[in-house]
Amino acid sequence: MRKARSRSKLSIIVPVFNEAVQIQNNLDMLLAEVEKYFTTFEVIVVSDGSTDGTNLALLSFTHPDMRSVILDRNTGKGNAVRAGFQAASGDYILFIDGGMEIHPKEIRIFMGLMNLYDCDIVIGSKRHPQSKVEYPWYRRVLSFAFQKLVRLLFHIDVTDTQVGIKLFRGEVIDAVLPHLEIDRYGFDLELLSMAKHFGFGDILEAPIKMEYFNKNQKSVGREFAHVVRVGLSLLSDTFRLYRRLKALPATPDAHASHERAS
Repeated sequence: MRKARSRSKLSIIVPVFNEAVQIQNNLDMLLAEVEKYFTTFEVIVVSDGSTDGTNLALLSFTHPDMRSVILDRNTGKGNAVRAGFQAASGDYILFIDGGMEIHPKEIRIFMGLMNLYDCDIVIGSKRHPQSKVEYPWYRRVLSFAFQKLVRLLFHIDVTDTQVGIKLFRGEVIDAVLPHLEIDRYGFDLELLSMAKHFGFGDILEAPIKMEYFNKNQKSVGREFAHVVRVGLSLLSDTFRLYRRLKALPATPDAHASHERAS
């Protein structure tokens, strides 16, 4: 039986890379939002091999409900999030990008949706009708094409797998964590597809407000080259993941098992 939600603990994983300039303000903003609404929580900040003073800033930042995990080298956000999952002890586990392109006030909203709909996972979606996101046209086109591919290969009924805020019931992370391998851009898809494979396919999409242009400082040319590079890496991860999932044995539905146990 699940723990009563009033006594539940929320773990918040914050992957960061070279965020020294903004890390203090971002964590202050995050903690201010979380402290208003949650009595039992932990914030786990994972530095993914930062080299710009982020690690020193984290070590000097003190809060009773926050701790840091410092990784020796930069291997990708997927690896950083996994390190946070391994350190987490919450009944609910959320990750949010450390650059705070998505405001941490969404955490309260995501938890409210989780409680209201009693789902397995709540994810942010740029394509939700209520989302407010300004995005370059080429990102929109490539993202749309990728999500069509995801539906075709993985049969995951969502419109956007890649937004950097996702909330999970702890049971979901317990089930999928031993099977997570992707270090970089395909790790979001890996999380959702593995969850579905292990019977946790009740995924709710939530609206977001993303301050893309306020945070992005790249020129159009550099940004386009970055998007192409990410896209090729993501496609490679996607097809390798598809082959891995095909090789995994079928598993019983988690919700059916839960009902029998009750």
